[in-house]
Amino acid sequence: MEPVDKIQAREEALQALGLDQSASSLEIRNAWREIAFHAHPDHTGGECKQFSRAKAAYDLLRKEGLTGKPQGPARPRRPKLKKRLIELADDAVAMCRGLLDPDRALPHHEDMAQPQPAARDCDHVPTAVGCHGRHLTFFVETPVREGANRVALPTSILSSCHKFEGEVLSFQVKSGGAGEVIVPDSIRSRKFPGARSVTIRFETDQTALDEFWQTS
Repeated sequence: MEPVDKIQAREEALQALGLDQSASSLEIRNAWREIAFHAHPDHTGGECKQFSRAKAAYDLLRKEGLTGKPQGPARPRRPKLKKRLIELADDAVAMCRGLLDPDRALPHHEDMAQPQPAARDCDHVPTAVGCHGRHLTFFVETPVREGANRVALPTSILSSCHKFEGEVLSFQVKSGGAGEVIVPDSIRSRKFPGARSVTIRFETDQTALDEFWQTS
């Protein structure tokens, strides 16, 4: 169909619905509904010819994209959360190790199992922390051990202060090896201000760090 023919067909379709060329998409839809209701063959007094003509007109206008609902202002897209992977400096790692002195361990017995005398291989220190918005993931190279474990974590990752702050968390596991521990909300809200979740992954390597970047 030539452009001139298309214009003429639109004009005729609008006339079939009792409208002029300035009709909006809402007016087109309302006109079609009015005719379809009163002229439908199943309706008392309905006119098949008028209904068929109006339906053909509306179908043509719909195919031309003249009956779509107007879109409101576009909603602003939520910014995509950026990921950061922070490798802990040697002094931060050393400070975490200093927290693992048995006399400084905090039990948190209301949320996690109370610590038992810890062997050296049951103590853990992260080497890196991944930040995805306010979700923190601590990466620990050592595997968890069956029974009691302790891990020293820097808690000032999201804090504006530059002073090192840390915490020792104690927990029990039934089997050792790789895995992850999610810090209970009651501890997270007190010890990791601003964080929405805190996860600790054990027995991680460079592959685990790479996967952190690749996953959404």
